[in-house]
Amino acid sequence: MAEIKTLAGFHKDALEALSRANGEPDWMRARRLEAWHVYNETPMPASNDELWRRTPLQDLRLETVIPFELENSTWSPAQLPAEFQGLADNQDAAGVLVTHNGRDAFAQLKDEYQKRGVILCDMNTALREHPDLVREHFMTRAVTLAENRYARHVNEHGITEHQGYNDTIGDLKFASLHGAFWNGGTFLYVPRDVIIEQPIDTLAYFDAPNVGLFTHSLVILEQGASVKLIEDFGSRANEAQRFGSRAVELILKPNSNLQYFNLQDWAYNVWDFTSQTAILERDTNLTWLAGMLGSAVTKAFLDSRIEGSGANARMLGFFFGDQQQHFDQHTFQNHLVPNGKSDLLYKGALKDKAYSAFRGLIRINPDAQHSDAYQQNRNLLLARTAHADSIPELEIEADDVRCTHGATVGPIEEAAVFYMMARGIPRPEAERLFTEGFFDELIAKIPLEVVQERLFQVIRQKIVGA
Repeated sequence: MAEIKTLAGFHKDALEALSRANGEPDWMRARRLEAWHVYNETPMPASNDELWRRTPLQDLRLETVIPFELENSTWSPAQLPAEFQGLADNQDAAGVLVTHNGRDAFAQLKDEYQKRGVILCDMNTALREHPDLVREHFMTRAVTLAENRYARHVNEHGITEHQGYNDTIGDLKFASLHGAFWNGGTFLYVPRDVIIEQPIDTLAYFDAPNVGLFTHSLVILEQGASVKLIEDFGSRANEAQRFGSRAVELILKPNSNLQYFNLQDWAYNVWDFTSQTAILERDTNLTWLAGMLGSAVTKAFLDSRIEGSGANARMLGFFFGDQQQHFDQHTFQNHLVPNGKSDLLYKGALKDKAYSAFRGLIRINPDAQHSDAYQQNRNLLLARTAHADSIPELEIEADDVRCTHGATVGPIEEAAVFYMMARGIPRPEAERLFTEGFFDELIAKIPLEVVQERLFQVIRQKIVGA
C-alpha cells in the first residue's frame, strides 16, 4: 500500500488500492470501475469544444497527480493554518467537520441533533456506517455519468459547438475521473422535520504535495428539514502543479430548506474542476452561494434542477482573481416542471492579468409553464490587463413564463472614487472600500462572522497585492 501512495498518475491498480484502503463494499468498487471505464472511453475536451475553448488544457499535467494519500495518525485540527484555528472549537456552529488530505477526519455534532438522527461525517465514514443512504444517492440523480450530458455537433468549419443542454451540464471526462477516485468530503443527512438553527461548518484542507483533490459532498434533506451548511476548501501552497476534480450533490426533499455556502480558496498552484448539482423537489427553498478566490484555474459547472412545483432556487456567487488566475464558470437554471422560480446573481472582480468567463443558461422545458427565472452577472475590472467574458443564455420551450437576464463588465466608477478622494481618502483605500462594498451583499449572507472576516481579509490582500 505504501508503494501505491507514492505513485503518480491514474491507473486501475491505484483505484483498487484506494477502494481497499477505504474498506468499501463491492458495489462502490463496481461504481468506481464503471467511472474509470467511462473516463478511458471519453476523449479529453478539445480546444474547439464550445464549452472548453476558454479554458485551454495543454498545460494540465495529470501524470504528476498522486491519486490519494494514506491517513496520518498523528494529524489533528491543531495543525491547521492560523486562519482556520479555532474551527474545531466553534461554539457558534451546530456541527464541525474537518478533513485532511481526503483521509483524516475530525467531526463533532451537538448532542441534540445526534439524538434526532442528524448525521454529519466524512464521506469515507458514511460509506462504512451508512451504506444504504450513500448507495441510494451517490452519483445517481445529481452529478452523474450520463453519456449525453450536452448535445454537440461539428459545424462546417470543423468546430465543435453545443446545440443546447439536456437535463444536466458538466464535463463527462473529469466527472468520471472524480467518480473513479473520489476520496473524502462531507456527508450530511437531516431527517424529516428537523430544523437546525445554527450553521454547520466544514473544511477540506490539503497540504500533501501533488495529492489529488477529489472531495465529494453529499447533502440529503428529508421532507420539512432545514439547515445551513458552510463548506470551505483550502490548501498549502507549493511550486508543483496540483489537480482536483470535486463534486457536490444537494438533494432537497419536499418542503425542505437549505442554505449552502461553497467557499474555495485553493493555493495558486491548483487546477480545480468541479461539478455541483442541486435537486429541488416540491416547495423547496435553496440559497446557494459559491465563492471562488483561489486556484490557478477553476472550471465549474453549477446546476440547479427544479424538479418539483413551487421550488425556489437562489444561486449566488462571487469571485476575485488576481495575478494570472483563470475562472470559467457555467451555471444552469433548469426548470423541468411548472411553477418554479430561480434567481441568479454572480459578481466578480479582476486585477492584474486575471481572466473570467461566465456562461449562464436558463432553460425552461416544455412542461415548465409559469416558471419565473432571472439571471445577472456583474464584473468589476481593476486593471486594463484584466478581462471578463459574460455570456447569458435563454432556452425557452414554454409560452407562459417570465425570464430575464443581464450582464455588465466595467471598471470602478470614477465618480465614486472621486467622491471618496474628495473627502481625504487615498485612491488605493477608496478602491478597496468600493470593492469590498461590491461584494458585501453576498458575503454578508454567510451565517458565521468569523468566515465573513476571513474572506474579506483574502480580498483585502488581493487588492493591495500582499
